[in-house]
Amino acid sequence: MLALESVRWVFVDDGSRDGTRGFIDDLVETSSGIARAVHLDRNRGKAEAVRAGMLAALDDGGRSVGFMDADGAFAVGDVERFVALMSEKRADDVDSLWSSRVALAGRDIHRSDSRHYLGRLVATVLTLGEEYLPYDTQSGFKLYVADDRLRGCLDEPFSTRWMFDLELYYRWRRLQGSPMRVWEEPLQSWRDVAGSKVTGRESIRAIREIAAVKRLQRSSR
Repeated sequence: MLALESVRWVFVDDGSRDGTRGFIDDLVETSSGIARAVHLDRNRGKAEAVRAGMLAALDDGGRSVGFMDADGAFAVGDVERFVALMSEKRADDVDSLWSSRVALAGRDIHRSDSRHYLGRLVATVLTLGEEYLPYDTQSGFKLYVADDRLRGCLDEPFSTRWMFDLELYYRWRRLQGSPMRVWEEPLQSWRDVAGSKVTGRESIRAIREIAAVKRLQRSSR
C-alpha cells in the first residue's frame, strides 16, 4: 500500500440523518491524522457533496485531488494503482485520470445487463458531436491535478445532481479554451452494489440532466 501512505482522505457527510455524521467522526478520530470530515448542514445531493470535499482537499494542499463513490464498488488495489499512476502521468501533462469499467479479458468487472446497456445508451447520446469525451464518463472514481484551474471550475455549485463530472469537464473547456486532458484507465475490478438502483422519478431527472449536459457541451465550444 505504499501509494496510499501519502493520501489524505476527506469524508463528506451530506446532511444524511442515518448516523453518517457519527460514523465519519469516529472514523476520522481513529485515522491518525490522515482523514478529515466535512459536514454539510443539509442534503444538497451528490454533486454538492463532491464539490465540498474536493474544495476541502484543495485547501489541504495536495498535488492531486479527486473523489470516489462510498459504496465500496472500487477495489483497494485499483485505488492504490490509480494514485501511483496519477503521480506518474502528471509529468506527461495530463489534467485528470478517469476510471473506466470496461469488461476486458482478465478483468473482474460485474455490471447488471440493464445498467450496462442503459449506461451505453446515455454515453452514446452524450458523445454525439464530441471528439474527446472518455468512454465511461460516469465511473465514480476520478483524480485531477490540483491547481487554480480546477479550483476555478469548482467556484460555483453544480447545476446537475449526478452528471457533475461532465459539468466540470465542460466548465474546464469553457474557462481554459481547450479540452481537459483526460487519461482513461480501465479498472481491474468493479461490481454493482446492491441498493444503488435508479427509481422512476430519478430516471426523469436523469433525462433532464442529459439535456442540460448537452447544452453545456454546445456552450463550451
